[in-house]
Amino acid sequence: MQKKYALFDFDGTLCKGDSIVPFCRYARKQRYATRRQLLAGIGAAIRFQLGRMPIEEAKAVALAWMKGRSCLEMADLARRFCNDVLVPNFFPDGIAALQKEKEEGATVLLITASPSFYLEPMKEILGITDVIGTRMDVDPSGLYTGLVGDNCRGLQKPLRLAEYLASKGERLDYDTSAAYGNSSGDIPMLQVCSRKVAVNPGKKMRKLLAQTENVTVVSWGIKPAPKP
Repeated sequence: MQKKYALFDFDGTLCKGDSIVPFCRYARKQRYATRRQLLAGIGAAIRFQLGRMPIEEAKAVALAWMKGRSCLEMADLARRFCNDVLVPNFFPDGIAALQKEKEEGATVLLITASPSFYLEPMKEILGITDVIGTRMDVDPSGLYTGLVGDNCRGLQKPLRLAEYLASKGERLDYDTSAAYGNSSGDIPMLQVCSRKVAVNPGKKMRKLLAQTENVTVVSWGIKPAPKP
């Protein structure tokens, strides 16, 4: 069965900036992570940015403090993090675009390189169908053991989408579906939909999309609060 989908990246597309370091900082404030663990995670993020560490390894270091924590415990932390940190940093135009897609009959998915477990509350917050992201491994007793599988970026996004659709017995309708992303790592996801929306794209993304049809470039930001 073919369906109309709207696929949204999260970090930098619907929400300002990256979310994994803020999540680890929030965990530190809530006394889940130690100061040493937080600094190790920040250091890993810097090494990744400098090209000195693979992204999977950097994320594993950043989230090492979670090992042995229960799914229920982390679900509660994730809910509070989403409401306290992420919601205030939503791009209003992005949320409006997501709501419009829903009103026009699209099934909305988040497809993100962020670990999906801490964005699960977005299903309720945004009223979306599902979150596809980088996976965390859980042992039989329900405790986290670390990252598992590839980072959900680049070609992994359409591959993970195909896996998801197969599990549902559905197919994406190319002609009616849309995808939204802000970086070159989102381009493979954009290519599976007729309508492609580049959100605040940098020079690299603009260049890679220059010869692609049906691309809309938008500029989204956080609007300043009105003066009292």
